[in-house]
Amino acid sequence: MYINKSSLAQFAQGNKTSDVTMDRYLTQYLDLYNKVEPHVRAFVPEENRADRIKNEVARVREKYSEFPKPSLYGIPVGIKDLIHLDGLPTCAGSNLPPQALTKSEGSFIQKLRQKGVWFTGKTVTEEFAYAGPITTRNPHQLNHTPGGSSAGSAAAVAAGICPFAIGTQTLRSVMAPASFCGVVGFKPSYARIPIDGVQLMSPSFDTFGFFTQDMEGMDFLAAELVTEWKPFNEARKPVLGIPEGVYMTLLEDDTKITFQKQLKKLEEAGFSIKTVAMPWEDSFIYGDAMVRFVHGEMAQVHHSLFDIYKDLYEDTVRQAILSGRTITEEELEGYRSGQIKLRNDLLDVQKSQGIDLWVSPAQAGTAPLWGSRTGWTGMTAIWSYAGAPAVSIPAASINNMPLGFQCIGAYGRDEELIYWSKVVSLALQ
Repeated sequence: MYINKSSLAQFAQGNKTSDVTMDRYLTQYLDLYNKVEPHVRAFVPEENRADRIKNEVARVREKYSEFPKPSLYGIPVGIKDLIHLDGLPTCAGSNLPPQALTKSEGSFIQKLRQKGVWFTGKTVTEEFAYAGPITTRNPHQLNHTPGGSSAGSAAAVAAGICPFAIGTQTLRSVMAPASFCGVVGFKPSYARIPIDGVQLMSPSFDTFGFFTQDMEGMDFLAAELVTEWKPFNEARKPVLGIPEGVYMTLLEDDTKITFQKQLKKLEEAGFSIKTVAMPWEDSFIYGDAMVRFVHGEMAQVHHSLFDIYKDLYEDTVRQAILSGRTITEEELEGYRSGQIKLRNDLLDVQKSQGIDLWVSPAQAGTAPLWGSRTGWTGMTAIWSYAGAPAVSIPAASINNMPLGFQCIGAYGRDEELIYWSKVVSLALQ
């Protein structure tokens, strides 16, 4: 087990006070990286990493030499290797030449720089965030997967190498690794944060995501990084909704038992829980429509690259793109219209039923063995399709492996989701 404490809230408070504190944290980071990273393998290999980091920390110190310091001053952050970062190549977990993929960093990375962070490096992802072998191991048990595709970001935070990290989610790429690694994962509402400066997979889904070790840290981070954040507070417990139909049948038996125990605990703590008929067809959950949608957009994103580098793609990604090339723009437009309809229908159901949060396990089970699958889309894809914000809370374990409790909020109401998720998290502790 390679789990180390790394509180983002404490980190931020300490670094505001003194450069001596930042120096101490830098030394701690380098020591922990050298001890843990050879086993966990959360980061993309980088020559002269220590020198690059020391130079970057010196630049941050020089830029923000005066008080008050920026809110994330001196805090190390890991960045998923789909996100462009000036000075480091983008490989996107692929065999394609970095010069074909690397572009200028986008507005979100620039915002992080303005907040005063320094970058620990690029974190491991599956090939183009879709599929493929990864080096990263689960810090809880090295023979298990950390989940994908934001594997390295979740593992780095779980191992305490950095107090927060950035990933992306298309269908499950934040929720799965957060659940498997026992950290908090937050996927904001679709388009709440501009997604420029990213090697996209499916532009109608792709969203930034954050990882921290606890809800206190995520509460702090979301307020700093989500556009136009407006604090929310309400002196009552949220009403929780459980989807009817096939959705809740996709769980492994021990996950079902664990979830039922969690619901009972919440009811005993005074939470109201409703089972609700959902505004989607079970066949849509079970079918391949969402995957076809992703494949079709992948084919568009990779159109020029694929024509040049087709033989450098791994077979699973290659076949997905070839499949996507058979999907018409008319079919894709139908899926895009369906996204908006489901988004609005979910808002209507929440309003009519008085639901504050939808809840479910974040994954169908705990982390599979390393080298097998890196997660399930069943508990996450439909919410990603609707663009809804979601949080995975580390609230249980099965056979000594973490299992996340997923809270899903109303589209655009990320502030409410984070607030209510804190309330739920406290009750589940």
